[in-house]
Amino acid sequence: MILFLLLLPSLNLINESFAQKWTAKDIMAKNEKARQTLSLKAEGKITIDGGTRKRQEKTFTWWRQIQKDQVHFNTLTLFHTPATVKNQAILFLEESGEKNEILMWLPTFKKTRIIESSQQNSSFMASDFTFSDITALQNEDYTFTEKGIESCPNLAKIKCYKIDSALKNPESAKRLGYHKLILWIRQDNSMTDRVHYLDESGKVFKQLDTTGPVAINPGKFFFTKLEMKNLTNAQFTILEFSGIDWKTPIPDSRFYKQKLGKDD
Repeated sequence: MILFLLLLPSLNLINESFAQKWTAKDIMAKNEKARQTLSLKAEGKITIDGGTRKRQEKTFTWWRQIQKDQVHFNTLTLFHTPATVKNQAILFLEESGEKNEILMWLPTFKKTRIIESSQQNSSFMASDFTFSDITALQNEDYTFTEKGIESCPNLAKIKCYKIDSALKNPESAKRLGYHKLILWIRQDNSMTDRVHYLDESGKVFKQLDTTGPVAINPGKFFFTKLEMKNLTNAQFTILEFSGIDWKTPIPDSRFYKQKLGKDD
């Protein structure tokens, strides 16, 4: 879902948001529209730290492109460092009905591994993000309830809508690794400021904080920094992006399953 919740409405829309009462569904529709980046390429870094772990960093190139349905995305991550993950690639092909396809290219073995649905709540590259966190949150999978307006957790001068996000299908929890989300959605640009992940008992066990949503395509945003904290063991992962290019077209072939591991 993550990442990638990962993405300026016009001044008129901003003024409108203060003038009328938006329903939770309206708010999340605006959020979904704001993060529907057409396509982009960026350089990234994952920093894994906290708890009993030794700090480690991984660098990668990241491509994302919206599909023809203007809802789902294709995402490719190609790792560069350290040497143990060099040229390892992960392809995310989102589909409706929770049928996301995730493929991992393992250069050492020259083979592609399929990340089964039951494994998509496991750690993404030893980080505190899961494979499911990297895919985009799809509004069609949730029921939303507004819980009020308050200062945004990460930027107090901005107001946020607090949204309770419950899974429509309880079986989804097995794939996603959580039972409910609490989201703080900014009033100024409709982007996500913070996310709480709740387990079956209603306890918050993970927290995502965002920094620097930058405007790319008109009315679209992309985060430059996301920090996922595991609240049960003090571990955390920071995901940072730079060199964001949203103007250069990405060929569809970049996301072909048959080309995974066969080009740069």
